[in-house]
Amino acid sequence: MDATNQSKKLAAVKLSRVTFKATNRDVEAATVKEPAGTLISRGVPNVKSPPNEASSKVKDVKKAPPPISLRGLLACQRFGMELKSRVALKRRSRSRTPNRKPIPIINEQVPAGSANPAQRFPYGQVKELIQDFLTARLKNVTYNPETSGDLTKGLCEDIKKMVRRYAPPRYKLICNLAIGSKGREDILMASQCLWDSYSDNVTSCSYQNLSMFCVVTVYAVYCE
Repeated sequence: MDATNQSKKLAAVKLSRVTFKATNRDVEAATVKEPAGTLISRGVPNVKSPPNEASSKVKDVKKAPPPISLRGLLACQRFGMELKSRVALKRRSRSRTPNRKPIPIINEQVPAGSANPAQRFPYGQVKELIQDFLTARLKNVTYNPETSGDLTKGLCEDIKKMVRRYAPPRYKLICNLAIGSKGREDILMASQCLWDSYSDNVTSCSYQNLSMFCVVTVYAVYCE
């Protein structure tokens, strides 16, 4: 009898331990598996994860405005000023030039007592020819009073032959040439003549180097 009682007591103790452990496990599970609402009611804040720094930097870079260069602004201002000036010039030209057609002059009025040549003496073209001739001929020449007379005559003849090719018919040519030493003093040369200002003409050129100067005057007189 005593042995049976002892075995019953041992079995009861084992059952009580098992139930105690089960109840403890249930309490722990209940405490672990509490809903999120209980945490909020207890005053635990809802903490959000901080944003990624790399993503914020990318957003800042996208939102930043593009840089403005000073050269670009100056170029735009210059372009605007040039455009305004062009428009103003066009308006002025339109306002100045009338829409009327030019009146052609059929016959040029010839003064009384003047000759009327078919072609005029081309003094502009002749002046360029004489200037080029003097530059090529006297570039490396030094002044010598003993040979200056022969040099003057030779230059006059060469200039008359050259101008004769471009002068219209019935024009007589007179060439006046002066050569002198180039010093510290200034020289002024002048000429005076009586002629027909409508048909006659004149051209003059000068050249100088380190040692000498040369002045050429060519008169073209029309003879009927």
